[in-house]
Amino acid sequence: MFGGNMRKLFLAFIFTLFLVSFLLGRANTTRADMDRENIRYTTVKVEYGDSLDSISRKYNNTGVSHEEYVKDVLRMNKMESEKVHPGCFIVVSYKEE
Repeated sequence: MFGGNMRKLFLAFIFTLFLVSFLLGRANTTRADMDRENIRYTTVKVEYGDSLDSISRKYNNTGVSHEEYVKDVLRMNKMESEKVHPGCFIVVSYKEE
């Protein structure tokens, strides 16, 4: 199907494509890992008048959207709704700067 030189060129192209894809993937993973290393967790006591929305706006400096941050807080605390009650404690994440 391919001549000897054409086959070698094709294999070199495929290898180069694979190598570039691998290196770009590693660069993105490394950046994500570095960002994750700076994430810390703290416990927040819910005060009268607090809402998950207000707490999220106060602590979200992680670079994710407000909606994603609220979803993360719900997941971390195994909460089924955004309703919080004074006196309760919830875990939130923040980025250490």
